[in-house]
Amino acid sequence: MEERKYAATDAGFHEGIEKMLALETDPKEYIHHFSCFTGHVNLSRYLFFYECYKKTVDLCGHIADIGTWKGASFFFFAKLVRLFEEQCQTQVHGFDWFQGMAPDSERDNPVHEGTYKADYEKVLELVRIQGLEGLAFVHKLDLVTELGAFFADKRQMRFKMVFLDCGSAAVLESSMEHFWPRLVNGGVLMLDHYNNACSPSESEVIERYIGDRPMMQMPFARQPSAYVIK
Repeated sequence: MEERKYAATDAGFHEGIEKMLALETDPKEYIHHFSCFTGHVNLSRYLFFYECYKKTVDLCGHIADIGTWKGASFFFFAKLVRLFEEQCQTQVHGFDWFQGMAPDSERDNPVHEGTYKADYEKVLELVRIQGLEGLAFVHKLDLVTELGAFFADKRQMRFKMVFLDCGSAAVLESSMEHFWPRLVNGGVLMLDHYNNACSPSESEVIERYIGDRPMMQMPFARQPSAYVIK
């Protein structure tokens, strides 16, 4: 089981966090010198994002972040676009209903009930503070029932990279129904919980859409757990 495989590493990491917090560091240092404090597992997550992004930088299309929560991956993608695609039309679109997890009792992991609830207005304010309007867009909607209406007047919208981080079978199914056809050929679909008990239905849902395309991993990263190139 994954929990046992990483138990010692995770215990040491969280113990280290408590020791670092006891140093009473100026909060500005967490921003300006983040690499002094972030763990290697968390850092590997962003390297995964970057390596996938590099595969798409020459493709035409937007980036979708599904399950935005507090915006960590969403803002990272937006800043990559600002760095590497200043003259391109690429936008980053975050999707979340900002009400936390509501797992299906039969298909989802029940331990996540009520978790991952975030402040929508705070995410919007971070967009404004950092001058990302026109590049980064946050959509507060129910991905199960409202994606069809969202795309109804956006027939032109295509994506070159889609990150699925939701852990809900219903959200996964609706997201794949609407985003997979809009992912351009050569585009990358990233999955946070493929082959992972955190989201029991994810592997089955995804495999109904991707056909015989190989499911790839980054050997240095725990999560996201996989990606597939369309």
